This record gives sequence, structure tokens and C-alpha cells, in this order.
Amino acid sequence: MTQQPQTLGIVLGGASVEHTISIRSARAVMTAARRNRWRLLPLLVSPSGRWLTTDQSRAALEAIQQGAPEVVPEPADASRSPLPPATIAALLQCDAVFPLIHGTSGEDGTLQGFLETLDLPYVGSGVAASAIAMDKARAKQLLAAAGIPVAPGLTITCEEWRTDPTLAVRRAAELDYPQFVKPSRGGSSIGISRVETREDAVTAIGSAFAVDSEILVEQAMPNARELVCGVLGSLNGEPPIVSPPGEIRTQRDFYDFTAKYEDPATQLITPANLDPALAHQLQQRALDAWRVIGAEGMVRADFLLGEDGEIWLGELNTIPGFTSASMYPRLFEVQGIPLADLTDRLLDLAFERHRRVSSQRPSGAPRA
Repeated sequence: MTQQPQTLGIVLGGASVEHTISIRSARAVMTAARRNRWRLLPLLVSPSGRWLTTDQSRAALEAIQQGAPEVVPEPADASRSPLPPATIAALLQCDAVFPLIHGTSGEDGTLQGFLETLDLPYVGSGVAASAIAMDKARAKQLLAAAGIPVAPGLTITCEEWRTDPTLAVRRAAELDYPQFVKPSRGGSSIGISRVETREDAVTAIGSAFAVDSEILVEQAMPNARELVCGVLGSLNGEPPIVSPPGEIRTQRDFYDFTAKYEDPATQLITPANLDPALAHQLQQRALDAWRVIGAEGMVRADFLLGEDGEIWLGELNTIPGFTSASMYPRLFEVQGIPLADLTDRLLDLAFERHRRVSSQRPSGAPRA
């Protein structure tokens, strides 16, 4: 007897500076998903955070596929609820959800908490791990406390900047130059600046505060190689799979948004040409970081490798990109797991976790 496809909700767009990247990731996953297993239900979220109905979502996605700008349109009735009852009803008919909103409101635990409330299986990490990884400043504190080397840095809040910007710049100058100034909660290198002198800092800090209310100033590693490892959860209690490291090479000052998504000269090398012992060390640190934050499903760990062999863990991404320019799916493609298989595995993990959590509820406890 042929099994009917299960309904898979794909959530994309969102109130995030990575709105366009979310759309590209979702389109890639939807193209790869096996139609004999999944009936796809796109659920689009506008830049203001308003969810479209299923009919509006399909129409908007079709328009984008026909060449319209990669932006989810705002609903015509801006006065209505940000989440229409019909959209909630459609979500509740899903067998599972694949959240593909990168950054704020999608990768920071907000969407994960909402899906937990609806008692829906979903791909990726839970609320706590998502929130930790999204907050670079606090993630660094946890990783450093666990003995995982990270770049020397400090945080500056918006209140500190308004109260005494001169003091904030002076604090940042205590780190060696060059530096990176970045939003603590952001992605796709949006709002990040490379700072060579103290005089550059004011503009860089202002750009980062345009994205987030707290910023992170980090010392840059001179002549660093940018390396990446993907981590993929395993079923039945088996250890997670860690991909071979990949390497990113760019001709720009650093791997910024243009280098990631627009510069044809950017090279994504999978696997990276590394000594096997060094590759193993990177894989182990990626796995250690996965465990420190309590990640599930998938994580991309970004590293810097110095000329002296020193390794810094830059950041963890719990919803890595799935675009044609994204490292996470490429790394597992090299390992023999194409995107269709990767999608299936991530959803199998989502179902397994949902069953486990459901079985751990106290007897008689109501479902969400």
C-alpha cells in the first residue's frame, strides 16, 4: 500500500535583515524535497512579521518564482491580526514544520517556542539552544567557559553608547587592531564592519547598532583562513555526524554579505585542504560546541585558523543557509548526503524528538 505524502510546512521570509536569504533557502529546500514523501505547504511571513494565508503564500511564492522581487508582500489589510486564524488552522494540519527564517524572529527561539506551543514537530534546535546561538555575545561566554577558544572581545549596549560614546570607543580600543564590529544578534554578515583604526570605530558601531541593540567588538585574527564544519544529528541516540571541514576564500576584506551571495570570485572549497589531524580537531570542537549549547538537528560552526595553527570558534548557526551559495548543504553533499536526503533526515530527527518529548510528559498532562 502506497503511503500518502505528509504535509510539511515551510516557514520563510520574516522580520529579519536576512529576509531574502530565507526565501532563497526555502526555495532550495522545496525544490529538493521528495514529493512522494512531502506535500509542501509554504507559509510566508512579511518583513513586518505578518503571516500570509496559505492562498496568499502560494500566490506570493509563485510571483517570486516568476521573477518578482524576493520580498514577501505585506497583506493588504494591515489592521488584521499578524497571524490569521486560517493560517493557524493550516499550521495545525501540518505533520511537521521546517523553519527557514534566518536571524531575528526565526532563529532566536521565538518561532521555535511558537511551534512548541502548537505541539508540532519542527526541524532544528529547540528554544534554548536557538536563543543561545543567536546571541553571539552570550554564546561566546558559554563556549569560553567550556574551554573552547574564541576571539577576544567585548560587548557594548545601546545604553552605554548613548550615555558615553567616547568611553565605548576607548574600551574597544583596548583590543588589538584590526577588529570586527558586529551586531550580537544578526546573520549573513549584515551590519558587520572591519575596523583598522580607532577613528573607524564610530561609523562601524553606528552601523551595527542599526541592526541590534547590543554589539560585539572582536579582535581580528591576522591572515586567518575561514573554515566551516557542519553538524547533523543522528537517530536512535547515535552521536551526531560532523562533516569534513570546508574553506571559504574571498578577495574582499572579509566574508561579508556581498562575498557570500553576490561575488562570483568567492570560493567555497569542500572539503578543505587540511592536515587530517587538524581537520579532526576542528570536527571535535564543532561537536563540543554543539553539546555546550544543547543543539539538535543541525548546526554550522564557523572557525578562524591562524598562521600559527591557533583556532578560534567564530559562531554557531542553528538555521544555516540552504541556498546555492551555502556551505552547510555542500559539506554534507561531499559526505554523500544530498539535499533531498538531508531534508528527510532533518525531518526524521524532528519526529524523533517530538515523540521523545511527548513520552516525557507527566501522565495525564495536557498537550499544548
